[in-house]
Amino acid sequence: MALTRKDRFNMKTQLLEGLGTLEWDPTRVNVLLREFELQPFTGQFDHPSLDEIIADVTDEKLTELYSVVMGVDIDAVVDVVESVAGDGVWKPDYARVFLSHSAKHKKFVGEVADELALVGIHGFVAHDTMAFSKPWQSQIEQSLRSMQAFVAIIHPEFNSSPWCQQEVGWARGRRVPFYAIRYGTDPAGFIGRDQWPSATNQTPAQVATIISSWVSALPELGAAVTEGLFESLRTAPSFIDAGTAAKRIAALGSLTADQWKRLDATYWSNDQVYGGALPSNALEPFYRENQRQWPPAKP
Repeated sequence: MALTRKDRFNMKTQLLEGLGTLEWDPTRVNVLLREFELQPFTGQFDHPSLDEIIADVTDEKLTELYSVVMGVDIDAVVDVVESVAGDGVWKPDYARVFLSHSAKHKKFVGEVADELALVGIHGFVAHDTMAFSKPWQSQIEQSLRSMQAFVAIIHPEFNSSPWCQQEVGWARGRRVPFYAIRYGTDPAGFIGRDQWPSATNQTPAQVATIISSWVSALPELGAAVTEGLFESLRTAPSFIDAGTAAKRIAALGSLTADQWKRLDATYWSNDQVYGGALPSNALEPFYRENQRQWPPAKP
């Protein structure tokens, strides 16, 4: 398989994340490295780190390493690379959150995902987000491998669903940020010991607010959410959607110099932004509070 630089970067990143889990203790890691004729990892500061050890491996060896560590057939690695890079499964530049749910409540969770998209978060909903040209099970597995966070929405049917339980186990095994929302029942199994918020009788928009507030507070995902917000504003199909994204951007309080430049350019790139009252009402005080020119200069 011919890999691009982006492919290599994403595969090596996922590979290092996989080797960092409890499943891969130092002894097992070194057995793997010796099998691939790579130097051992000692963990000492004056010896090569894991990323240095795999830095120059061939594409063929990288693909096989990835297959072993991630537990996927080599024939499926191409699909995994696509999902990690954001092709097909995830929207580019959005925070990637897997929404685990009972199939009976797919419509409700789909509406939650629609609300999350307005604030820069792609909520993966099985069968709604997947491409029809690829096997559905492999796409779910790809999204589980490449998700950045996991949210379980616990309707009464969730606990009896083998698919939901497998998704929970996958998320726990990958040790990604994990969150659950009770919607009429308490979760069973390992996640049942924690106190999770209840959202019984709340609307999809209200549930999305709970999720987005949690995701935005995650140190590892804050930057991804900000990127997603800018992308959501740039592609907003209506002034209402643009207003929602603009409010969330203004709620950030401050931006870096590069982010201000991007916001200036984004403002003029979409007529639903510069021509809409709602986004302007949100952005004008934000600009003035930060002593920025309003409206921003056209690029």
